[in-house]
Amino acid sequence: MITAGIDIGHESVKVVLLEGNQILGQAGFIITGEVEAAARIAFETMLDQKRLWPKQIEHLLATGVGREKVSFADSHRTEMLCHVVGAHWFFPRVRTVIDLGAEGSRILKCEAEGHLTDFLLNDKCAAGAGIFLETVASMLKLPIDQIGPTSLRSSIKVELTTTCAVFAESEIVAEIHRGAAREDILSGVHESIVAKVIANANRVGVEPEVVLTGGVAKNVGMVKTFRRMLQMEVKVPEFPETAGALGAAILARNSGKANQ
Repeated sequence: MITAGIDIGHESVKVVLLEGNQILGQAGFIITGEVEAAARIAFETMLDQKRLWPKQIEHLLATGVGREKVSFADSHRTEMLCHVVGAHWFFPRVRTVIDLGAEGSRILKCEAEGHLTDFLLNDKCAAGAGIFLETVASMLKLPIDQIGPTSLRSSIKVELTTTCAVFAESEIVAEIHRGAAREDILSGVHESIVAKVIANANRVGVEPEVVLTGGVAKNVGMVKTFRRMLQMEVKVPEFPETAGALGAAILARNSGKANQ
């Protein structure tokens, strides 16, 4: 049985195909235009890449902020549930999932079987969001995938006095004018973001094992900062950006089994 999960984020569509316990394919696509059309193109592109027909997909489940706009999905579930299920797939001992997305962060708690037990959302402040990091990368004239490695070369951290991303931009501009090194600015940015996320996480409690999901988890500077500030090991899936889509595909598989 082949199932599929589609995760509709603010900036991208992620698709995962699952056959039993094997991931057949996973990929992310930038959203352009109307959400359902983008989701359909992403889904059909993945099927073409794997030489599959739509009728071979037993169940398709959508998640993410735009999940209800995917009319061709058989069902949908919340992104909180799907990220927990996806993280648990890779790390069965996970108890805390920190999802770092384009426009916010989510703190998710689960129990031994991977069932969601509690969560806290931060989707109204830009702190902790991928869009803010994209803005910083643009200000520093760096590709987004280079800000993490660049920050690891920091020797003198630049401290930002605000945890608000909007006001932090002004501070960053001031540091650039003072001649601060890019790596030192980025180290300060990462610490400011992580401090904000951890402050929220502490409201529901951070219990190991901790797993980071979402596209921002690909930033090695962020991961290192989380490990240092939490003072515990932090795990990251090989493709953290598709964790939600994987969780959706797993739930689609389980739903199919239940109906057999």
